[in-house]
Amino acid sequence: MEIFPMSAARFGIRLALAITLVSVAGAAQAASVQVRPGESIQAAVDAVSPGDTVVVMPGDYVETHGQLAAVRITKSLKLIAKSKLPDVKVRILPGAGNNHGILIEPANPGDPPVEKVVVRGFTVEGFPNNGIYTRYAERFKIIGNESIDNLENGIFPTLSAKGAVRRNVSYGSLDSGLWVEGSEHIRVIGNELYHNPTGLEITVSKNIVAKNNNVHHNTVGIGLYNPAGASLPPLGDDGDWQIIGNFVHDNNFPNPVSGGLVGALPPGIGIAVLGVDRVNIRRNKIVNNGFFGVAIVDWCLVQSCPAPSQAAEYNTVIGNRITGNGNEPTPPDYVAFAPFQSDVFLFAGAGNCVEKNLTDREVFVTANCT
Repeated sequence: MEIFPMSAARFGIRLALAITLVSVAGAAQAASVQVRPGESIQAAVDAVSPGDTVVVMPGDYVETHGQLAAVRITKSLKLIAKSKLPDVKVRILPGAGNNHGILIEPANPGDPPVEKVVVRGFTVEGFPNNGIYTRYAERFKIIGNESIDNLENGIFPTLSAKGAVRRNVSYGSLDSGLWVEGSEHIRVIGNELYHNPTGLEITVSKNIVAKNNNVHHNTVGIGLYNPAGASLPPLGDDGDWQIIGNFVHDNNFPNPVSGGLVGALPPGIGIAVLGVDRVNIRRNKIVNNGFFGVAIVDWCLVQSCPAPSQAAEYNTVIGNRITGNGNEPTPPDYVAFAPFQSDVFLFAGAGNCVEKNLTDREVFVTANCT
């Protein structure tokens, strides 16, 4: 009698059945709650268990709880809008006391980071500070949302890690349309950013990928700024930012801000690398930015500072199309830079590499690509 083969077969069947039952049981534990106009998104978020889904139907939502954020998420969940942008919207608008639209953060200071939050399909509009804001979040996804006229930043991942910000639209902020700050391993992919002082900003971060974004009609398209620009200390070994395959064009939007570092940004810069290291700029199309296509300069060239460590070093600009830039009148406060308006302007520290780009005019550029 072939006992062992038969027993093995039966054991395999039983094991497969057990795995299936466990999977079904796990799936059954996740619930979905629906929110309709006139109901509270925050109440639904508070009521569900970790891993559940809150589905919000089309309409306008104004929260009346008076807290700092209209919707505050402190646990793993999916917050999904049943929208079809740009025509059918789920809009979150400010209520009394709401400075932020959607905030993802731990419930209490010192708690572990919030993990596995998904926010998809919302229009977040008109908040005094940030539209969609993460603090101490990990493995999050912000997908297919609109940020409109949120006056500090549109989408703001800070102090967060291993997140994805994909296919969002952000415009009308008075700082950055999308700002990655103090974060690690963030993927910024396929977003459209316009009518902001800076379209996409990255500061004080490590291992950031910005790919296939459409960044246009901002004052500065992509701003890669020294930690001093955010008034923050370095993370330590900041850098390794990949700026790949983006369309950065027509960033000549008059700066709507006066005063401070934001107000000092001149219009007409496609990509500004100001006092940061190890940025890899490849396969981008950077056109029709009136002041500079790509400018790589030491921080101390644009701001008074004593520290030579704020030089821009070991950055690469390879295989891009950078044409038709530097052709607008020089911004009034920057007339000293008029002779240097160009597709690529490099006035920086050691180890920078610029080669194999399609350009019309480069200034102070040497290959240095050994």
